Amino acid sequence: MAQDDAVTADRVFGLCERGRFAMAHSLVDDGFVARNGSFGYLVRARVFAYERRADRAREAVDWALAHAERGDPDPPLLAGLVLLMLGDAHAALGLGLRVAAADPREWRAQVLVADACRMLSRGPEAVAAARRAVLIAPREAEAQVALARALDLSIRPAARAERRTVVARALELGAAPADVAGRRRWPRVVPVLLVAALVLSASPKVLAGGVGVLAALAGALWLLQARRSGSTGRGRLQTVRALARAELNGDPARARAAALTVAAHLAVLPIAATGLAAAAAADGTPWPLPAVLGVAAGAVVVLLGAARAVRWWYGDAFLRRDFLPSRHAVLQLTAVVALIGTVVALSVAQATSTALWSAVTVSHLLWCVVGGLIPVLALYRARRAGG
Repeated sequence: MAQDDAVTADRVFGLCERGRFAMAHSLVDDGFVARNGSFGYLVRARVFAYERRADRAREAVDWALAHAERGDPDPPLLAGLVLLMLGDAHAALGLGLRVAAADPREWRAQVLVADACRMLSRGPEAVAAARRAVLIAPREAEAQVALARALDLSIRPAARAERRTVVARALELGAAPADVAGRRRWPRVVPVLLVAALVLSASPKVLAGGVGVLAALAGALWLLQARRSGSTGRGRLQTVRALARAELNGDPARARAAALTVAAHLAVLPIAATGLAAAAAADGTPWPLPAVLGVAAGAVVVLLGAARAVRWWYGDAFLRRDFLPSRHAVLQLTAVVALIGTVVALSVAQATSTALWSAVTVSHLLWCVVGGLIPVLALYRARRAGG
């Protein structure tokens, strides 16, 4: 790339920041693109991203990556910046990780990883990547800015104090004040309190309707974000799945974290399947045997479906190598079989002792709480140990 074209690119980005897109396009003409190949297409892609023309920007990014020279870190890094502008942090993170794996000393890749993780609310990973960038290039303002932004995700007093020091260092190195400005956030306790109030005050029908509405809103938001990034819902899903699988490869700690996350969800299955049947029998109104057998069979179907979903998302190797042999998976599956099997056995035996059924109901409730906390606490300890 000629020096004049590099200057032109900087001028183009400045014009875009001022909203002068017509002049920017006049500078990034076909001749500019032809001379610079992938770099030229990515400059044009960034102009489209500034204009919020996501489909054109994504098309230019795809072309540039397909025709980039092997081993050249510049095209994927610039493509990652464009993808961040489009809101596709997963795809940007994948590019950053790829460049970082090829060259651990490439500080710009660590900055891209940090910014992508920050957009995905993966605070510890964002901070870790930004720290690596600062360690590699302590005099680069962009690395200091990345660390300041990552620390902004934390509410810990130590992190806030460190952020002030990092911001001062970034400004000394020439960063703009707007680059390190903090952002306003709702306190994290607010959504938790809203959900708790809904659970405590609403009837089962209202809760079921609320879950349906939230699921529909989540799906609509997913499709909207995909469209804004120039992708499709299916394409975005495939990108996230590919990233999830790639992050597990060669990283036992991440694979264990994924296994713990999957295990934590299994604790809900017994109470959702046979917990209500046990509670009804404890009240003296047992369910008919066909109903109990039906919910037990439904639990088996859900369990098999969950296994297929995990295999589809993380791959068969994760299911066989990392999840099923883990003691947390063995514990959860044993509890599922024991609790559901106990209700089925007592129903077949036509047990009438309300005290026995009450004990079974309490066991379901306790396991829903304790069984969910065990992997969550293990995951928390693993993250603390990993820094």
